[in-house]
Amino acid sequence: MHMRKITNALIIIAVVFTASCKDKPEKEPQKPVQSEVVQTEVEKDTLKQEIEMPVVEEEPVEPPKPADKYFLIAGSFAKEHNANIFKSKLEADGYSSQVIERRGGPNEEFYKVSYMSFYDKKEAYAELRNARRTDGREDVWLLIKK
Repeated sequence: MHMRKITNALIIIAVVFTASCKDKPEKEPQKPVQSEVVQTEVEKDTLKQEIEMPVVEEEPVEPPKPADKYFLIAGSFAKEHNANIFKSKLEADGYSSQVIERRGGPNEEFYKVSYMSFYDKKEAYAELRNARRTDGREDVWLLIKK
């Protein structure tokens, strides 16, 4: 009988223990979180454009052109005001005119008004010959800056 009581007690303890274990939910092992990369249509188009865009090479930069050295002079004036008036008239006619004032040398007291300037000597002399053949420009002369 004593054995029966012990056996019954063990059965009761086993039932209670089993019942109490079922109430607790078992912990499931954590699955690794996978993030999903979603691209919108705009992003896909942008990626396609970046891939499809041709590589544009930059054009080589030309070194700056040296300053002009040869000037076709259309008039020379003792007063700067008169030189500026003539310069404005030439600019109105479409020329790239400038007043040149020389410090030292012959005719330094005069303000020379150019209507064309050149860096290339051959080009300057060719244009001087053409100008002297034109009516009203027979008196054009060439000033060379040193």
